[in-house]
Amino acid sequence: MHILLVNDDGIGAPGLRALAQVLGESHTVTVSAPMEERSAVGHGLTVRMPLFTEKREVPGAKAAYAVSGTPADCARLGVLSLAEGPVDLVVSGINRGLNVAMDMLYSGTVSAAMEAAMLGKRSIAVSTQWDGEFDKAAQVFARLLGQLDVENDIDFMLNVNIPALPGQEIKGVRWVPAGRTHLWADTYEHRQAPDGRDYYWLKNIQDGATPGYGMDTDIGCTANGYVSLTPLVFDLTDSEGFRDKEFCL
Repeated sequence: MHILLVNDDGIGAPGLRALAQVLGESHTVTVSAPMEERSAVGHGLTVRMPLFTEKREVPGAKAAYAVSGTPADCARLGVLSLAEGPVDLVVSGINRGLNVAMDMLYSGTVSAAMEAAMLGKRSIAVSTQWDGEFDKAAQVFARLLGQLDVENDIDFMLNVNIPALPGQEIKGVRWVPAGRTHLWADTYEHRQAPDGRDYYWLKNIQDGATPGYGMDTDIGCTANGYVSLTPLVFDLTDSEGFRDKEFCL
């Protein structure tokens, strides 16, 4: 396959490089990644500024480009302009930190895969815990990818979260829905700059693999040693939110 590899941690991120090395052994890999870290920027696109690119060397990749824009920019530019020939699959990651539950709405990793899926490309977002070893996570993902039928197992895009365990200690793989919990701490620490200005720093960011959750969502699966697979779509409509109420204006 021709795989476009994107991320939000930047083109120098160890997760991306571990994935490029592993996937490059069996596939043709093109990299399109941000010049610097762009975590938690969501699905932003650059629309009123140019996108600058620089060719870089990424072991395992046939071609690699650092892009001045967002993760979604990288996916869009990669699919439409940078990749030589059709792209069969877009893989976003490996992200440092799980992307589960409501935190997916912030994730540049998930948004990059979503953007590619909106362009008609099968896409996978891949994340592991903050203390995960990327080489091991990349090997786990490569084995998983080898068993996936990309055309039939992925309707739109797939969100994959890998616990920070050696491959032989992972208990299995589960198809599960996303949890409905906000796992980022809503705590800001008030500080003061030397010139007297006030500023606030987001603190106590959690990793998502919190013990105590059941096995029925992505949060519980990763917390209990399983790889979670969650199919995603872009449709944000609440199908249960419609009412019979009529209005007169």
